[in-house]
Amino acid sequence: MIAVGGLFAVLFVLVAARALDLAVLRGPALARLAAMQHHQRIELLPHRGPIVDRSGEPLALSVDVPSIYVRPRELAAHASASDGRLASLAAALHMPVRALRAKLQSRQPFVWLKRQALPREARAIGRLGLPGVYAVTEGRRFYPHGSLAAHVLGFVGVDSQGLEGLEQRFDRVIRGEPQYLEFDRDARGREMFTGGVQAAPDHGGRLELTLDAGIQEATERELHNGVAAARAVGGAAVVLDPATGEVLALANVPTYNPNEPGSTFKAILAAAAIEERVVTPGELFFCERGRFQTAGRAIHDTHPYGWLSFAEVIQYSSNIGATKVGERLGRERFHRYLRAFGFGDRTGIELPGETPGIVRPVQRWTHVDLATLSFGQGVSVTPVQMAAAFAAIANGGTLLRPFVVKRVVAPNGEVVLENEPTAVRRVVSTRSARTTTELLRRVVEEEGGTGTKARLEDFPVAGKTGTAQKVDPSTGVYSSKRIGSFVGFVPADEPRAVILVLIDEPATSSYGGVVAAPVFPAIAAAVLKRLGVEPSAPIVVARAPRGAPGKPSARRARTEAASSVAETPSFLGLSL
Repeated sequence: MIAVGGLFAVLFVLVAARALDLAVLRGPALARLAAMQHHQRIELLPHRGPIVDRSGEPLALSVDVPSIYVRPRELAAHASASDGRLASLAAALHMPVRALRAKLQSRQPFVWLKRQALPREARAIGRLGLPGVYAVTEGRRFYPHGSLAAHVLGFVGVDSQGLEGLEQRFDRVIRGEPQYLEFDRDARGREMFTGGVQAAPDHGGRLELTLDAGIQEATERELHNGVAAARAVGGAAVVLDPATGEVLALANVPTYNPNEPGSTFKAILAAAAIEERVVTPGELFFCERGRFQTAGRAIHDTHPYGWLSFAEVIQYSSNIGATKVGERLGRERFHRYLRAFGFGDRTGIELPGETPGIVRPVQRWTHVDLATLSFGQGVSVTPVQMAAAFAAIANGGTLLRPFVVKRVVAPNGEVVLENEPTAVRRVVSTRSARTTTELLRRVVEEEGGTGTKARLEDFPVAGKTGTAQKVDPSTGVYSSKRIGSFVGFVPADEPRAVILVLIDEPATSSYGGVVAAPVFPAIAAAVLKRLGVEPSAPIVVARAPRGAPGKPSARRARTEAASSVAETPSFLGLSL
C-alpha cells in the first residue's frame, strides 16, 4: 500500500507540474497560438500621406482603389459558378482561365485575385454576381503630375513601402497604419468568414516640400531641351533660393553622379583669393601665351592670352591665370576655403544617398594638385554642393544648409519636423562676396566673357561656365568625355535664385558656355516670372576695348563667346 500510495503521489506531482507548466509558464504563448488558429486577419495596404509642394499642390497622394479577393469554398458551393462565368471572371481580371482555376482550388479561406484593380475592372466583376467574390478598398500611390520630380519623390513598392527618394526617407511618417480583413475558424478548421474590415486608421503623415511645381516643371522641360540640343547623354539642374537655402527645383535627365566641377570652381578660387587679399580685380597676370609649365606639368589655355587682369582671368576662364592665383593663395588656405564652402561634406539635404564628394587631405596635395584644383580638376562635388556654394556668394558670404522638406506633419497634426533657414558658417565677408559677384557679372555681361549665352534681357546675371573631364571608371584616368556646366544667380544685384545647369557628355560641343549657358536664361525667365520678380533697368552690355594688352580683339572676342573658352586640360593618371 505504501508503494502504491507513493506511486500515486509521484504521478500527482507530475500532473500538477505539467498543469503548472501549461497554465502558468506556457499559458500565454499557448493562448496566443490558439487565438491565431481560430482568428486570423489579412493586412490591407495603408493610405500613405500626401507629399505637396510649397503652395500645397499635391505631388504624391493615395487614392482608394478596389482589391478583389475570393472565398474559394463559398464560390465552389454554388452551382451558379459555371465555366462560362469563370471565363468571364478571368477576362475581367485579365488573367488566364488556368491561372484563375489554380487560385480557386486553394484550400485557404481567403485568396487575393487582384490587388489594386482598376475601378472599371471591379465594376465588371460586380456585374457577374459571383458568390464568394468580393472587393475591398485599399490605398494606391498616385502621382498627379506624372514623372515630375520623380527622382526627388521616389516611389513605393507593391506593399506600399517607400523604396526611393523622399518616399523612402520618410516612409515611417507617411506610410500610415494598415487596416485588416478579419475572419474566424471553428474547432475543425473551417472558416467562419466575417468579411468585416477593421476600421481604417488615419492616413499617414504629410510632407510639405520647398519645391515649386511650376518651377520644377519649367526646369525639367528646359533641361530636357538642352540635353536634346546638345545630343548629350544626360544632365542635371538645381534651382536654389540663396536667401534661405530652400530648393525650388531639382531635375535629372536621366540621372547624375558627382563629378569634377571644371571652371565653375574658379568662382570659389576668386572668392577665397579676394577674401585673403592676395589679389585685386585689376591686378595683371601674364598668361604665358596659352602654355605654362609648373612642376613638370603643362597647363594650357584654349587661347594664347598674354596679360590679363584678374577680372579678365575669370571673364575669359584662363586656367593659367587661375593657377597663378592659386599659387599665391597656397595649399592650406585654399583647402580651408574648399571645406568652408562645404565641399567634402554632405550638405544635409533630406534626400537619401547623398554623397560628400571628394576633397583630398591637404597633406596629399602636390604642387600640381594646387594648380589643377584652381580650375576645378582633382575634386569631386555634387550639383547641390555647387549650388549652395554659389548661394553663399550671392547672399553676401554665408553658407546655408540646403533643404527640400519644409515640414513633416504627423497624422494627428503634430509637426514632427520644421526646417528653417540654417546658417552653416560665414565663408567670406560681404565685401568679398560683392566683389566676386562683380567678377561673375563680367563673365556674362561683357563681350568676350565665356557666359554671354546666359544673358537675360531685363535682369543682370552673375555666373561662371565650366568644362570638366570625366574619369573612365574602368581605368581610373581621364577620358575624352566632358561635362559642360553653368552656375549663376539672378538678379545679380538682388539675387532670388541660384541656378545650376550641367550637360553630361554633349556631342555638339564640350564647352559649358555653349551647351549649358543657354539653358540658364530659359529656366531663369520661368523662375522669375513664377516668383513675381519685376525687371529692373535694361542691361547694358560692355564691349572689350580694342587693343587692350593681351586681350582678344572684338572680333575674336565674339568668336570666343560663341565657342566658350573654358577648358580643363587632361592630366592622365592624376589621382582624385
